[in-house]
Amino acid sequence: MKFMVHSVLAIFVVLGGILSVQAQQSPSAKAAPQAAPNRAPAQAAQPKIQVSFLNTCNPPEGDLAEMVLALAGVKSSPSFSSDFEVSRGITTLTEAEARAAGAPAGTGTTPSSWVRIRREFPDKAVLTDVQYSLSVDGDATSEVLAMHLRDSREVLQILISDSVTGTPAQVLKLDTPPDRIRVERFGKSSIVLARCAAADQSGYESIFATAREILEKYRVAMAVASVVPGELARLPKAKESKSTNGNH
Repeated sequence: MKFMVHSVLAIFVVLGGILSVQAQQSPSAKAAPQAAPNRAPAQAAQPKIQVSFLNTCNPPEGDLAEMVLALAGVKSSPSFSSDFEVSRGITTLTEAEARAAGAPAGTGTTPSSWVRIRREFPDKAVLTDVQYSLSVDGDATSEVLAMHLRDSREVLQILISDSVTGTPAQVLKLDTPPDRIRVERFGKSSIVLARCAAADQSGYESIFATAREILEKYRVAMAVASVVPGELARLPKAKESKSTNGNH
């Protein structure tokens, strides 16, 4: 009988201990559903992308003033050092590149013939070097004069270019005027002025005239009229170029 009493007491003691443990755990157990649900870490803030749209037909007055200043700095007649380089080649353009160069859509790959002349300047000159290039893409001929400035904190390079329908001989003989001026700056968007038939650009004639004067001076100083035709004559014709590539 005593054994049964002791057993019953033991059972009550055990049950009391279990209830006590559950009573201690119940607050946290009840609090668990109220805890904030796990959330994915917030995504890092995406960097802002600023897109600058260039108004090449009517650039802002401030940009035009910078362009005039940049052109004035390279207006003087060039005086080269003895270092120079002449290169030539044929590059096959993709459909997109051909259309960008003015070739009709659907023409497929188009071989582009080109000649480049590079001249160096003395150490104390405003420019470090200048590169003239002429390329022929189908019926279109393009010229680009690229001038790289020395120790300039504002301007990286100045490009004066033109592109017309015609042969290289016609372009060089007529001293084709430039139709695009580009000033590339450090840490800023480029300044571009281009010929636009639909826009009133009468106020920009002096800028185009300065660019034309610079281009003409460098054509003469770099002997473009004699060097370019001779280098183009050394290039294989389009059919010869394709057959040569096909043999490799």
